[in-house]
Amino acid sequence: MKTHTRLLPLAALFVGVLSAQTPVSIPIINPIFQDDTLDCSPGCAYLNITGWVVGPQTGVFKASTTQYPTAPASGLYVAYLGNTDATGSILQTLGATLQANTTYTLTLGVGARADYPFTGYLASLMAGNVTVAASHAATPVGGTFVSDVIEYKSGASPAQLGQPLQIFVKSVGTGEVNIAKVTLTMQ
Repeated sequence: MKTHTRLLPLAALFVGVLSAQTPVSIPIINPIFQDDTLDCSPGCAYLNITGWVVGPQTGVFKASTTQYPTAPASGLYVAYLGNTDATGSILQTLGATLQANTTYTLTLGVGARADYPFTGYLASLMAGNVTVAASHAATPVGGTFVSDVIEYKSGASPAQLGQPLQIFVKSVGTGEVNIAKVTLTMQ
């Protein structure tokens, strides 16, 4: 019986170490922008995105092979932000709050249409309306998507502790940015 008693704390420590290394997904509503079904041929758009607060010139776009040569024939759903007249943006407040001693990883699929100018974007992880990490590092060539990975380590006592997490993306300049997928993990 003594052997089992001594092994329990060791087993608990081992399980704790393993679970601390495994990223946990934080739920995002409509992360691949397919909740708004567009009953039209590829190449059409809708000025809204379910689950997201949208700025001007922002919505769901059903891209075709004209915009993305590798898109499926049925179309590729993306969020479109901005155009030659105005910038656009998306924002979602999540059901999770900022925790201490946690690493957050926000990953976005950032796309540039083959038939429209790409002038940049800014993606931010926020807590309580305060930006804690941001990036604009992805530079896709026309007709492609690339990933932008934004990491934030909260530390022992972050200023925004307990505040709701938010994802904010905006276009920059007079072009368009497409977002194909958004994920957020914590560990």
